[in-house]
This record gives sequence, structure tokens and C-alpha cells, in this order.
Amino acid sequence: MLARIAPEDPSVIVGPALGEDAAVLDLGGPELLVAKTDPITFAARHPARYLLAVNANDLAVTGARPRWLLVTALLPEGISAEATQDLFDELREACDRTGVLLVGGHTEMTVGLERPILVGCLLGTVSRDGLLRTAGARPGDAILLAGGIAIEGTAILATEHDAELRLRGAPHEALRTAAGWLENPGIGVTPAARVLIQSGGVHAMHDPTEGGLVTALHELAEAAGIGLRIYRDAVPVLPECRAICDALGLDPLGLLASGALLAAVDPVAAPRALQGLSDAGIPASVIGEALPAGEGRTLVDQDGARPLPEFARDELARYLESLEQGSGADAADPGPGQSALRSSPSRRS
Repeated sequence: MLARIAPEDPSVIVGPALGEDAAVLDLGGPELLVAKTDPITFAARHPARYLLAVNANDLAVTGARPRWLLVTALLPEGISAEATQDLFDELREACDRTGVLLVGGHTEMTVGLERPILVGCLLGTVSRDGLLRTAGARPGDAILLAGGIAIEGTAILATEHDAELRLRGAPHEALRTAAGWLENPGIGVTPAARVLIQSGGVHAMHDPTEGGLVTALHELAEAAGIGLRIYRDAVPVLPECRAICDALGLDPLGLLASGALLAAVDPVAAPRALQGLSDAGIPASVIGEALPAGEGRTLVDQDGARPLPEFARDELARYLESLEQGSGADAADPGPGQSALRSSPSRRS
């Protein structure tokens, strides 16, 4: 599908492609223009704050600085003037904190919505020699993960489904801690991306989102035409994430993971990158290495090596679907002969 809409225009440096989450345009000046659009659909609380973060993440991994934001705000019928004002105040405050200018957009009342839906279009700039692409990963690179998983998905579950989690035996302290993750550490990866760029030796960056860490790894591999060997024990699954996923029968590797950052780094530069992140207070670890494409994509755990799993859809979406079907959290557990995995992961471009 993406190949059929590839633009035939030399000014399009990066167009629609698997694993590339932002477009890059050459307008003839000293800098390239980077453009990204993304909605907020899962989080009901503070959607304006999250909107800027998720769009800025996809600019950050290209090396770009976010500058201008347009927002389409789809509001449910009957929303109060006060609630609408609060939404836009939050959006303005988020822009002020990050130095982004809100330059336009569209607002409407939309039939059939239960809560506001915001869609952002963020524009930024990057120097011609500073552009990074997901496709830049190379065989031999160290695969580095900054931040733990899965911050966003776990925080949404802890915030919006805490009653069910308590019934399922999730620890109170884990729920309280995870509910604050959207504020601290947050889901933005711009600080980590800047540290990695400054450390040098970075060939590609990619932020895990829908479909979790595993889907992001597949996107990285497909974009760059490489294989992967990932060590499960090296993946920093946050203990609160593990406790909440265990309570609902979800796999942390497939859970919405905004707040983490993948990077393919020259192995000689990896220690310097890890030290730079540590100095900035950002946890990070090497979770595997890039291989030639012919060596495939494998996950190594205590039982040995097996193909890197692929998720049919994000684990959060799977859980929410079980609620819509009226079967509760039990539906999140695959039944006999069923699996949360399939042959092709859901991907975003």
C-alpha cells in the first residue's frame, strides 16, 4: 500500500515507508523540514499534553527540533465551554514548556464521540547532515534501549482500569507508582534522543509505540533490511509493568511503549552513549545486536533462541476489546489453541 502512494517528487527526502514515522522535505534552504501527524486516542486524561509528546518523539528520532504545531480537535456533543477551555489551556501550556508554537488547526463538534479526540501535525527542522532515519541501522550495531517498558500502556491501565486491576490482585503500590508515569518520567523521548545524538555513533533511532517494543524492533529491522538478535533478560521491563501485565494476562513486550527509545549504535560508541544517558539520569541498556538480514530476527531467553514474536495488535487494545465484548479481563488471556501473536505485527508508518 505504501509503495503505491510513494510520491514522485525530488523534494521528498523521506516519504511513506515502514518504520519511518515522519516525512522529510527539502525546500532548498540550509535545513530540512520534518513533518509528523499523530492522534491521541487511548488516554482520556490530559490528551493535549500527550499529543505534543507523541508527535515530538517522532521528530526527535530524526534529529529534528520541533517548532510548529497544528491541531484538529474533535469534540463530543455536549462538552462544556469550561472543559473545552481547559483542553486548550493544557495544549497552550504544553507548547510553552517545549518552545513549540501553536499555529493553527481545526475544531468541531463530532457526532458519536465519548471523549475529545486530538490529532496533531507537528513541523520541525533538522540540518542536512544531522538527519537520521530508521533505515540507517547497520549489521554489527549495538541495539540500545533507553528507558524501561512499557511506560504509556502501563500508566493507562493503572489510571483508567485500577478497579479491575485491584480485583485481579495487582499490588496497590505498583498501581500508585505506574499511575504517575505519564508525568514522571513521562512519555517523551526528546531528552534521550538529544543525549544520543551528542554522544555520536548513532545510526538510527525509533520509538516503540503501538504493538510495543517487539513491533518497534520489527519496524527497525524492516526499514533497515537487517536481522536482529535480542536478549529478553536484557530488556528492562519495569517491575510495575510486569505486575500489572501478569494480573491481566498481557505480555509487556507487546504493550504500548511510548517513553522508551530504541537506537542502533556503532558498538565502539555504545559505552559512551550509555554513559551519557546515565549522566542525564536516563536508564539504558544494550538489549541485542543488529545482524545481516539473512540471519533473521531472534529472541534469546532461558529456553534458547526462537523467532522474535509478532503481535496481532497492541496488548492494551486487546484488553480494551475484551471489555467491549463484556467478558472482562479474563478475555485478555488467550484460550486453548489461541495466541496473542500472528504472522504479521500491526505497524505504524
